[in-house]
Amino acid sequence: MWSKLLLVIKRPLIKSFISLGMLRAASLPLSLVVSVLLARELGPEKFGQYVFVMTVISMLALPVAGGIPALLTREIAVFSHKMQWGLYRGVIRFAHVWVSVFSLIVLAVFLSLSGWLPSESKWQLMTLAVFMLPFIALAAVRDGALKGLAKPFYSELPKLLIQPALLLIAFLYLLSTNRLNVENLIYSQIIVAFIIFVLFSLAFLKLQPAFTSDTKPEYHTKQWGRALLPFTLLALVSSFNTQISLVLLGVLSTDDQVAAMRVAERGAQFVVLSLTLVNLVVAPYFAKAWRDQNKEQLQHLARQAARGSFAIALPIGLILLFGGQSLLGWVFGDEYALSAYYPMAVLVIGQLFNVFCGSVGYLLSMSGHERDTLKGQLVAVLFSVLLCVWLIPIYGAIGAAIGVAISIVIWNCVLLFFVFKKMGMSYL
Repeated sequence: MWSKLLLVIKRPLIKSFISLGMLRAASLPLSLVVSVLLARELGPEKFGQYVFVMTVISMLALPVAGGIPALLTREIAVFSHKMQWGLYRGVIRFAHVWVSVFSLIVLAVFLSLSGWLPSESKWQLMTLAVFMLPFIALAAVRDGALKGLAKPFYSELPKLLIQPALLLIAFLYLLSTNRLNVENLIYSQIIVAFIIFVLFSLAFLKLQPAFTSDTKPEYHTKQWGRALLPFTLLALVSSFNTQISLVLLGVLSTDDQVAAMRVAERGAQFVVLSLTLVNLVVAPYFAKAWRDQNKEQLQHLARQAARGSFAIALPIGLILLFGGQSLLGWVFGDEYALSAYYPMAVLVIGQLFNVFCGSVGYLLSMSGHERDTLKGQLVAVLFSVLLCVWLIPIYGAIGAAIGVAISIVIWNCVLLFFVFKKMGMSYL
């Protein structure tokens, strides 16, 4: 019986993984081309400024919508499975009210404090970039809802394929009209954020289940609010852990070191790509299996996710470790080959350990243990910040990469402990 059940589950999982893999395969060249062209045309200093501004904006978006996608993924997976359409409508409305109110609050607070920002151009550009926050937040609602409906392909399509394509078009237009600069790139980002929000909305309206429109919304506001706080903190801490190195480099080091770290991260992302795809596919299945108290199915999914992801990630990591410097020089230019290779090598090692440990964060979060995930992230971020503050002034981007890699190892070790202690599972 179990073999038949797992076969039924595997089929949509494999189908989703293949479709997402194809989407990623199509998006990677676009994203890489955009990054390469920006790095080459702007140069390390201006490219570093652009990266710094977009990193800070992405962090400002986290208090607004950081926990919404994970909350909606978990709740909608259950409500749609049990056909509880009143609660389905209620959680969607709850999410929209949340992001609308808090996006306006963050926007107002930031603009009121803009006069206190340093006079450097990269800080002043953030006063412009902050206007993309509402679009990012509302798109996050659609993103989480589509994942909860087990439609990861459509939740990732706007971000992975359409967004980089639009940015590439904007870049080529600015380059051809001799108006390529950081300010115009920020304007382009705002326009693209609005278009992505519209596309997310169209996809969600088309793919959501057909239920009676007069179904009365039901609300578990207190329950959702309690769950949203750790989800938001988790998203904040998780992104903070990956982005803090860029922010601290912008503050404690030079713009060209920010650019080197961004290029290094772009390379290391190829290693974690397989785990990212697996997480997008298995998250709603984790939630359903846990709600059904089907620990055997849950453990099987987690084990297969970890093993499959690492089998793909290992050869990619070895290629980047032994041939990464030549690849960086060929793709991004000689000025990035040396400055970005060693940070990338350190990050690759950290990400290989991350993939080896599997979907520990999603496993805990989708089974109601998001507070334990948060604890692991907080410990990791503390080490990351301390190490970055200590090492960046001495080693620049290499020091930042060491801090991030060590925090990745610590985070995974803590979460593996919680999976064993709280869930009674050991799947490695």
